[in-house]
Amino acid sequence: MKFRFKNLGPIREADLELGDLTIIAGRNNTGKTYLAYALYGFLKRWNWSSGAVYVLRDQDILRVVRTLASEAADKGHARTVVDRHLFDKQRSALAESVTPPFAGSELANVFGSRADDFGNAMVELTSALPKDAPPVEARSWFGHRYRVEYEKDRIVMSVDALDRQLVEIDKHIAVLEDVYFRSLFPEFVIDPFVLSSERFGISLFYRELDFTKNKVIDLLRQMSNESDRVQSDAFFLIDKATSRYALPIKENIDYTRSIPDLRGQKSELSKHGLLAHLRRLTNAYYKSSGDSVELTSTARGARRFNIPLYMASSSARGLSDLYFFLQHVAGPNHLLIIDEPESHLDTHNQILMARLLVRCVHAGLKVLITTHSDYLVKELNNLIMISRNFDGKEDLLKEFKYDPEDALDPGRVRSYVAEQGGLTACKVDHYGMEMPNFDGTIDDINRVTNEISSRIFETEEV
Repeated sequence: MKFRFKNLGPIREADLELGDLTIIAGRNNTGKTYLAYALYGFLKRWNWSSGAVYVLRDQDILRVVRTLASEAADKGHARTVVDRHLFDKQRSALAESVTPPFAGSELANVFGSRADDFGNAMVELTSALPKDAPPVEARSWFGHRYRVEYEKDRIVMSVDALDRQLVEIDKHIAVLEDVYFRSLFPEFVIDPFVLSSERFGISLFYRELDFTKNKVIDLLRQMSNESDRVQSDAFFLIDKATSRYALPIKENIDYTRSIPDLRGQKSELSKHGLLAHLRRLTNAYYKSSGDSVELTSTARGARRFNIPLYMASSSARGLSDLYFFLQHVAGPNHLLIIDEPESHLDTHNQILMARLLVRCVHAGLKVLITTHSDYLVKELNNLIMISRNFDGKEDLLKEFKYDPEDALDPGRVRSYVAEQGGLTACKVDHYGMEMPNFDGTIDDINRVTNEISSRIFETEEV
């Protein structure tokens, strides 16, 4: 997927293409979090209801849907071929009709701010229909399978009766319209999950937030009569009495509240060993008990501990939501967005975090991170380099304790530096990502260190 952002905080204009792993690096206040939050909000609130009405006016589409539905109603099965050009045209039309309403008030809702803060902002979907998109499929309650397959220059749409039952044409039309619209954007089966930079405090303060909300509700209930309630706008009162949060933060809070309810769920990716890798990073594991979360160390004997999460280190608190996401929620349709995954981690754990992110990609997740960490980027580059074959590779992997699954194909990576009001795409090859902002800073500090130490040495020699 390719997106264009305009007039978004520090970002004047930026193009972003998502890879299986997408890295946005840069200095403070260059717009990294703005981009991550805007993308999350766009994917989370993607709504084509207004565009669907527009697209349905196209007679070519009406003809395709009705012909297929009519044949399926008569025979129980149907098949037709649609020119890819028609799909490309309708995809563009639908994207143009949906993205403008997202700007302005919708972006303001995502950031928890005033509408006029984003009056000139824009988020656009700019990518064409993928040539190698996976099939889109749906099964109806009345026993039919609807499928759209993407071939080189054509689209094949089919209907098959799974139980030989014939149904009327209108039922087919209703399902076919939905499948048709979804097939225009096959990559939009993605479901974003965000870990905001505020995640470190949420586990401490969400109960206080609930207490404040409940006090406001009690106040509304105590109003003397119905006329008082009408005159006192409840939404105005709540807005004034409680804080406003950006959508990613609000949903992080809601997610933390829901952790006790997730105990019966099991992640589709649980077989990939992601939790074991995260336990190595924290030297502990998490357990949801009642309405609280506890942290238990993996140490043995006297060094073993079991404490409430609020007593744990900031790094342990910040990783708790990721732990429960991987344990209960994660699936191959998720885009995992992490704002500064290196926050509160020492340098060794930043390196382990880089390996965990790659393991998440191999398990089927899409991952996007914003980062300041040179250690994390350098380790990702190492993981890219070990994807190549070279003499002595097996011995090297063993020496530095790499697993073959740590290797990262550079073709799966998209890398950017946020700077000068936009994004600069970084070259990614078998030697890794070129991150000039990190390399330049390291060169500068090394040069200063060498200059100071050499002058001290020369002075002492004299």
